Amino acid sequence: MTTVISIKAKDGIILASDSQGTSLKVKTTIKKVFKINSCIGIGASGDNSQIELFVDELKQHLQNEVELESEFRNQMSNIVLSLHRIHNYNHSLLCGYTGARLFFSPLSIVAAKPKNGDSYLYRMGFGKIGKNNEVSPYLYKVNGDYVSIGSGSTYARLVLKQQDRLYTAMNKRLSDLPTEYNVGIALYIINEVKQLDLETGGKTQIAVVNRDGYRELSYNDQIKCHQIMIDGLFSSLQENFSNNEKTRELISNLFPYD
Repeated sequence: MTTVISIKAKDGIILASDSQGTSLKVKTTIKKVFKINSCIGIGASGDNSQIELFVDELKQHLQNEVELESEFRNQMSNIVLSLHRIHNYNHSLLCGYTGARLFFSPLSIVAAKPKNGDSYLYRMGFGKIGKNNEVSPYLYKVNGDYVSIGSGSTYARLVLKQQDRLYTAMNKRLSDLPTEYNVGIALYIINEVKQLDLETGGKTQIAVVNRDGYRELSYNDQIKCHQIMIDGLFSSLQENFSNNEKTRELISNLFPYD
């Protein structure tokens, strides 16, 4: 599997993942963060061949920039519904099943910046929903500051929550921080998950979607952003620890009783 996370920033959205894949029990390096067009990026988890098919389908139908979020949502809904019909519903009928089975199941996080409006984040995939466990595609907007998918997503959410708690204690939200700052946080989180999840490894892949469009970050870019995060956190902590009352409040928020 994999670990993919996304963090909203003040001026954009970060997509980050590991790069480890497994083929016949052999660890390989694969791409998990993709450019769909100049303003849309996707981080995906699941079977690599299905991810490639999914990404190709998105690139084919989303070649142009989107004008509005509603346009993006309608196009994405049509794409996932078409893929579900072909690879789950129709394939199940050919195999003799009375209902749809989950043959096609990649998960993804999609960040987009339309010509008109702010950046937004969606999660999409194929799963079982409802009391009857009906196989269905889904697409929903992420309203929080972050989201994670993949085998290491539970670990990632824990570290993300801890980071969120840290900045909340200093009267900030992750979405209030600059893009470069949150790239540093994303890099730290993926590297932490690598230590805990055997299916997460390899180099960290990071892309940013903001007013300038989609951009993938080099290793040197990632290091620079990590240093920006370290310097910014040092300044914030220095400011808070200069006052005993602020220090006590900060520590209490970092280590809540319940």
